[in-house]
Amino acid sequence: AGKERKKPDRVVFDCQERAYWIVNKPPRHTHSAMDSGLELLIDPNSDEKIPFDTYRRMSLFYQQAIMRSKVKSSVSLGALNKYVATYKNHDPFLAPCLPSNPWLTDNDTYWTLNMRQVEVPTKMRVERWSFSLFELLSDLRGRDDFKVFLKKEFSGENLAFWEAAEELKWGTASSMTSKAETIFKTFLAPGAPRWINIDGRTMGLTVKGLDHPHRYVLEAAQTHVFLLMKK
Repeated sequence: AGKERKKPDRVVFDCQERAYWIVNKPPRHTHSAMDSGLELLIDPNSDEKIPFDTYRRMSLFYQQAIMRSKVKSSVSLGALNKYVATYKNHDPFLAPCLPSNPWLTDNDTYWTLNMRQVEVPTKMRVERWSFSLFELLSDLRGRDDFKVFLKKEFSGENLAFWEAAEELKWGTASSMTSKAETIFKTFLAPGAPRWINIDGRTMGLTVKGLDHPHRYVLEAAQTHVFLLMKK
């Protein structure tokens, strides 16, 4: 029914629905799934004087909520349906697992065929790499093939930096300082042997954050490099 409506009508109905839920929001101090924060701990029977600044901030919040873009349930369900249709044949519990399901039988050939060091990967395994770059990098066998491709493109330092950032993210806390220093000297320092090409703003934030390294200090640079490899 929504698709058959004209675009102006869809906009009007969407605005009306948003306005309805904003106007009919449950009163304060009532338990509601739409409320969150410390307000639920206030005694609803006590008299409370609300300052003018609170009303001003509430009005600003509601104005922003009306203009904020929302994801419709039909779009969310469509994305979920697409995801299930894409991965259904690759789930050993939803589809036949060739040659047999090792979780249900004593035959472990499936695991042997999908080992990292296998010489020829299976067709289903390679097909899964085409879903997204994240799937390719998650598979160690696919990552090895992708590493060979990047060397031909003279951009192997991108994947090396991405792996170093993952190692820092999931490593021990005691090794963060030494790993961060090694990453800086290898990929980020001026004249580094494997210098990565990222924009100046991201480089500045990353180098500044390495003064006090933590697990996610390379998140911005890692995301930038990930998008470069994806392209």
